[in-house]
Amino acid sequence: MIPTVTKNYQNVVISTGNIINNELGQRKSNEELYDGLKITLHSDPNAERVVVEIDKLHGRVLCATQELSNKLTENGRNEISIGAKIFLNKKSTECINEAVEALLNILNVSHVDNVVLAYHPNASNVANATTGTTTPKSPCSEGITSPASDPANGWSQRNGDQGVAELKMLYKGLEQYALKQQIKQLGIADLDAKALQELYKSAQVAPTIAQVNLAACCVVPADLQEFCKEHELVLNTHSDPELLLPAEQFSCLAPGYTIDWSLRYQVHVRCRGVLTAKGYIVGASKPSASN
Repeated sequence: MIPTVTKNYQNVVISTGNIINNELGQRKSNEELYDGLKITLHSDPNAERVVVEIDKLHGRVLCATQELSNKLTENGRNEISIGAKIFLNKKSTECINEAVEALLNILNVSHVDNVVLAYHPNASNVANATTGTTTPKSPCSEGITSPASDPANGWSQRNGDQGVAELKMLYKGLEQYALKQQIKQLGIADLDAKALQELYKSAQVAPTIAQVNLAACCVVPADLQEFCKEHELVLNTHSDPELLLPAEQFSCLAPGYTIDWSLRYQVHVRCRGVLTAKGYIVGASKPSASN
């Protein structure tokens, strides 16, 4: 579908809609994204079970928009919590802006409750174990020390001062939305204590959420725990890979395009903690003629 419909677009935005209804919402994040995009881009447009809309004005492919809207409005806005996580593997404040604007626009809301940024500029150089067909064993189950818990393999060491500087720049892009109350809380993923301290010191809007990947790090480092406790950051765990969808996998779904950014949103009913909607939005582009 995408080569035909969007062949005239340099940039496209693809929304999977609410994947809970497609029985995809209880799997690994990279599997959810791949299968959600496959359903959106390659389903029979005449099939009743999949409603895909083409926004030719903005170059967007949207799956089950009405069903998502129904889920978002069946409870009052103050009765639901909307959280999102942006996955970014290159330095681009434009991608940050595009992601947040797409999130607000597609969900048709004036604000979201929290946004977490996962920035891994060197993810392509790291083995993406979750894309294999077998489930990787945790270092804990093997009785060995996780390399991610070693400071020599932490975020700061792998990305250096340049990576920290880039992260600060990207975070500033999110802060502009927080200052306008379009994002209520900001968070950051996968930083070690050193990088988190550096970001925290320079932040105009301090992060209130820190995520740690326990798929690679079985025990949260003590210095990170101490910093989060001292500065009242909520410390959460996750199992998302650094590279959510490799380029070769995406090119099979959308030939000629590469992913610029991706995000996952989740909608919970506050009083019951029930997950009522979950989906992915992806921004992609193809090389310009001059490249």
